[in-house]
Amino acid sequence: MAMARVSRRCRLLVSAVAASLLSVESGATEAQDIEGGLMAPRLKMDHQPSANSRKTLLRHKATLETRSSAAGAPAAPVSYVFLQKFPLEDTDDLLWHTEVLVCPREGFTPDDQAYLDAKIQSLSDFVAIDEEWWQDKTASCTELGYGGSSCTDRCCAVPHGFDESNFPLNEHRAVISNAKVEEKYLYLFGTGRLEGDDTYHATCDAKCWSNWAGTDYNPLTNNCNTFTSTVLHCVFGLSEKKPDLGVSDLVNVDCPPASCDRSSSPQVDGGIKRVS
Repeated sequence: MAMARVSRRCRLLVSAVAASLLSVESGATEAQDIEGGLMAPRLKMDHQPSANSRKTLLRHKATLETRSSAAGAPAAPVSYVFLQKFPLEDTDDLLWHTEVLVCPREGFTPDDQAYLDAKIQSLSDFVAIDEEWWQDKTASCTELGYGGSSCTDRCCAVPHGFDESNFPLNEHRAVISNAKVEEKYLYLFGTGRLEGDDTYHATCDAKCWSNWAGTDYNPLTNNCNTFTSTVLHCVFGLSEKKPDLGVSDLVNVDCPPASCDRSSSPQVDGGIKRVS
């Protein structure tokens, strides 16, 4: 019986990945699911970077530089960096989708900040946050996730509209349509000196590991979990290790820590919680 269950899970995994590869190669549209694959897009393609959002980035850059130069030291962390994880439908919990949540510190009470800061001091790579703690936390975050589609522009498959920019920490939602959002797991990776909109632009204004177009998606080598590795490590300088994703997360991104954060020179300490 045990061997039969293992065999069934292996067959399911192989068929899921094969179906995903086939559907991506055949050019799935934004309205279609990538059936059985690592992700099926539910992307809000009408939200593209605007002139106003770019002005916001420049304003935030100036603010960060002013903070740093005025203090004569790296800017203090302004955000907590979380990872949310979901199993995918019809995969027997073999395949997983992840997204990064960037949440301003000021959105948490002093007690909540103390709780999270204590977790950071003791973490190695990441630490799981109990649902009992986060289920009533409505701090507004920026959701950063990636899915495959037929679009070809840089970051066209990374939604960045109102919903993603105003994402309550306790929300059960993903940027793809086949995540089992009711089974959300939350992990804290550290802190960063970028806010959510800055993080999006650091990832998307120029190539950051990938261009993250819908057609760049590959279920094994350039998927949602490769994207979250890039945001965590190439933008924030945090660990790219993730909890128990198996074959959903096979790629280590090859970039210097925080190399995609072009707002100012990367800081060794003080600005970002580094993990080895």
